[in-house]
Amino acid sequence: MTVDKLGENKVLIILCNKDMEEFSIDFERVNLHDSDSRRALIKIMKLGCSKAGVEICNRNVDIEALPFDDECYILITVYEKNRRSYRIKDAGKCVCYSLGGSGNFLDTLEKLYRLNICCNRNSAYLYKESYYIVFDYPSIPKNLKRLLSEYGKSRMSRVETARIRENGKLICSHNAILQIGKHLV
Repeated sequence: MTVDKLGENKVLIILCNKDMEEFSIDFERVNLHDSDSRRALIKIMKLGCSKAGVEICNRNVDIEALPFDDECYILITVYEKNRRSYRIKDAGKCVCYSLGGSGNFLDTLEKLYRLNICCNRNSAYLYKESYYIVFDYPSIPKNLKRLLSEYGKSRMSRVETARIRENGKLICSHNAILQIGKHLV
């Protein structure tokens, strides 16, 4: 068995008749639906890639085999692990502000409540030791924006907001400013 590394992600394995007998492979009877053939090819692939120093764990792999005279050429191409892509379930527009620690979060909600700036559709979350308030509106009033920009970090993207909603701990799901603010006054 001869192993050649053709690139960072390609390995060429050349099997002679003796190697094919050792692995119990008959090229004319090899079938990917046959479990014995599949096991033998996987064993050859793992052995060849480990000799060539190509990592195949948790990666997509293409195997191409070609008979030539008394030999069999096997080309293995290893692809990088695919990045997951996520789709946001709720495509509606929303505005999210990071308010930092609990003291700043409660102070901000108290000021919003005292100024009687309440929107009905807002919720509060705790995510990675930071508090967030999410408004289910595409935009919010200017006086609310000013106050939030004074106490919190700027608005966040839709993906970050979706991550907070999915992974964060929900503190108040409906009208957080009113629900929490009335207990602070």
